[in-house]
Amino acid sequence: MSKVVSDISMSLDGFITGPNVRVGNGMGDGGDRLHDWGFDPKTKTETDAKIWDEKSASTGAVIMGKRMFDVGFEPWGDPPPFRMPVFIVTHEEREPLPMKGGTTYTFVTNGIEATLELARAAAGDKNVGIWGGANIIRQYLKAGLLDEIQIHLIPILLGDGIRLFEGLDPEGIELRKARSIETPSATHFLFEVVKLRT
Repeated sequence: MSKVVSDISMSLDGFITGPNVRVGNGMGDGGDRLHDWGFDPKTKTETDAKIWDEKSASTGAVIMGKRMFDVGFEPWGDPPPFRMPVFIVTHEEREPLPMKGGTTYTFVTNGIEATLELARAAAGDKNVGIWGGANIIRQYLKAGLLDEIQIHLIPILLGDGIRLFEGLDPEGIELRKARSIETPSATHFLFEVVKLRT
């Protein structure tokens, strides 16, 4: 059965971006280092590559927030790196935006549940990935709609930026570690969301 899985890289001090996130600097100052484990051939190991490939192969559609789309759209280019349907949670009505390589950006204005329903239909038997930003991941976690959280903990300190769990009330959220894999570039944690008490 398909799952709803958030997937994000995070610094040791809890940031998923560096400071000064803006268009043209989507990961903030120094934040690009958070993804070296998946992209940089000098630091990426065979194990890191397998984890990246596993994530890509098991995901059939992606959900992200409008802010992440705004700051990432230009650097991602055409074709973008997703190669699957991407659903943007937004208040702005906009026509779907087809790109090369199998990605179409679809803008959904009626909430996270409706976005998930569309993404599930597009994903078929594969997982739906909640790939950011932090606010969207928190919304899905708080609503009890996440099955798993995958965090790639990177051994760097950013000092400032966007924190993954900033402002999230932990009351009622229970996680169980399902897996941890250590490489020189990252420690890859997979957590099951056990339950969300109301």
